[in-house]
Amino acid sequence: MSGLEEFKDELETCFGTSCGFCEKGCPVYQSMKVKTLCMKGRNRTMLGLIQGKFEITPAVVQAAFECTLCGNCDRWCSLKNTEHTRAFREYLLKHGVEPIKEHASIATSIRNYGNPWFQPRSARNRWSKGLNIPKAAPGQQEVLFFAGCTSAVTKNLNRSLAASAKLLQKAGVKFGTMGQDEPCCGSTLQRVGQTEAFEELEKENIKKFKALGIKKIVTACPGCYTTLKKSVEKAGAGIEVTHIAQEIAQQVKDGNLKLKKSSERVTYHDPCHLGRLGGVFEEPRVIVSAVANLVEMPNNRYESRCCGAGAGLQSAFPKLSHDLAAKRVAEAKATGATTIVTCCPFCETQLRTVPGVKVADLLEFLLDASELNDRNNSQKGRAN
Repeated sequence: MSGLEEFKDELETCFGTSCGFCEKGCPVYQSMKVKTLCMKGRNRTMLGLIQGKFEITPAVVQAAFECTLCGNCDRWCSLKNTEHTRAFREYLLKHGVEPIKEHASIATSIRNYGNPWFQPRSARNRWSKGLNIPKAAPGQQEVLFFAGCTSAVTKNLNRSLAASAKLLQKAGVKFGTMGQDEPCCGSTLQRVGQTEAFEELEKENIKKFKALGIKKIVTACPGCYTTLKKSVEKAGAGIEVTHIAQEIAQQVKDGNLKLKKSSERVTYHDPCHLGRLGGVFEEPRVIVSAVANLVEMPNNRYESRCCGAGAGLQSAFPKLSHDLAAKRVAEAKATGATTIVTCCPFCETQLRTVPGVKVADLLEFLLDASELNDRNNSQKGRAN
């Protein structure tokens, strides 16, 4: 059976139940109001395909790809809906559908450059200049800091990685990086249906991690976090995978970072991969609350609204993607917050496309507060 046919029983269950709970939180459906773009409609489309009741048409392709794979439908249903949609995309590609134009070159770029963005491998080193971080070598480091493609090769996101590394150093954590040899985790490949290319990359990555003898991977990207966590668990590699927010929140709790709280009103946006799909909700809030007044949006944690950037939607359907971001920013502004803090490079860049509120990376936000506190203490010391 193909990946999609493996879910046949679940698709029939959805068809028989027809509850429609998935419509409530689906960002695409709430924006478009098209039944085939919520999970109930998408499941019916898949079932009709594998039963041979209709053929693949442009509308079917749209139903598969006009989705952020945010996981909100999984929140309201016992079925593995996000996996259904990923398998749906794989099914279409295996049955002769050409990849969406904006997704077609991803595998080529990863194969040639080690990232989906056609950036040279040397671009991965930009963010770490001057930080004196050792390159991971076999048996030399137990902790690997995994930067991720997007923040590493995008100049205006480099500072978030530098902030993460500096905070780990301030807290006394010993770690190394793979530098320009760091591979792509493959998240993008997997989520646009290019499963064979993803699985090949996944096997190569596990070999590289095992060769280094590392015990823990600390990721700076939520997509890398969920992808690598599943990959190493599936392979039985015996490597712990955490997100940088988890590591730094513990350092904050342990008092290893000296901080002073301001009166600024700040709201936190849960990235789908870190929150709903990764189960990490409280650690980022520990960080924000340590240095500012956290005010929550009505839709937070499991009910957080997707920013619209995920699973290829931003590149293939930019208008819809921007509409979803605008709704999330409006929700943030309604709280009276002056800043939206998040810890995902996709969410950060997407939310910044909507004017009216400051958007900050979580670790940059914390580092700025920590360095301000250090400067104030230094000035007090000189005055005394």
